[in-house]
Amino acid sequence: MTEDAFFARLFARLPAPDSSWVVPPGDDCAALAFGDELLLIAVDQIVGGKHYYLYGPEAASPEAAGRKLLARNLSDIAAMGGIPTACLLAGAFGPRRDPAWIERFYDGIIALARDYGVAMVGGDLASTPADEVASLTILGRVEPARVCRRNGARAGDVLLVTGWFGSSLETGHHLTFPPRCREGRWLAEHGYPTAMMDVSDGLLLDASRVCRASGVALRLDPPAVPRRTPATTIAQALGDGEDYELLVAVAPDRIAALLAAWPFADVPLTPVGEFLAGPPAIADSQGKPLTACGYDHLA
Repeated sequence: MTEDAFFARLFARLPAPDSSWVVPPGDDCAALAFGDELLLIAVDQIVGGKHYYLYGPEAASPEAAGRKLLARNLSDIAAMGGIPTACLLAGAFGPRRDPAWIERFYDGIIALARDYGVAMVGGDLASTPADEVASLTILGRVEPARVCRRNGARAGDVLLVTGWFGSSLETGHHLTFPPRCREGRWLAEHGYPTAMMDVSDGLLLDASRVCRASGVALRLDPPAVPRRTPATTIAQALGDGEDYELLVAVAPDRIAALLAAWPFADVPLTPVGEFLAGPPAIADSQGKPLTACGYDHLA
């Protein structure tokens, strides 16, 4: 069973949320009507030995591990076009982590939180017999007219991506990536996305989720996908994951204006495909089917 299949079965069993939940489970964030805005809520976690190396010469510093935890959550807020506001942290650490290491872990979160204007407003701390895992809940806000979801891509829309893909582990990008909050917010403020999400599990796998949510197919041009290094292969760019870039669907008649107005000279915005009418599936520019490969915790 895949993660997507598991969650599809789970969501079908959940009680229907009331109408105040404008975005129910299944997107990068849930969204609750809150005055004139939407309250964005998301949770993500990092597991030692899964999301970062625990020990040895490649071990992540505690600051880098903590930073990654918050950065992953900030990427979810970015995908919704929102502004992050606050977070809560629950961490459980094994006997090999002394208080000094744990304090440095929090230092990594605090430093990034300061950069993005996020207040840490609560949480919990526990010990474990061996493993370590930390879970962070993030809150944000966005105007109802500007919230970006996965389910709005239409046939004819162009798929664009921010930044670069692949070789995240080899380059250390998986620990140091900048959450695309400013880019996601700018896109939302100017009303460009018909759909948007971030890439954490791999470009193909996450693009397939946009297709499924929107009920469209995608024709992708793999060589057009920007690669992180000259040595990064197309296969790595499509399937490595841990990129934390944005997938953005935009109406074709707005592409020229978007590319002309894009204000972030340090971050490319690249057209890489087109959404088509048809069952959710991805093919290359010659029509060859592309398998939605990427990272799946249950695979």
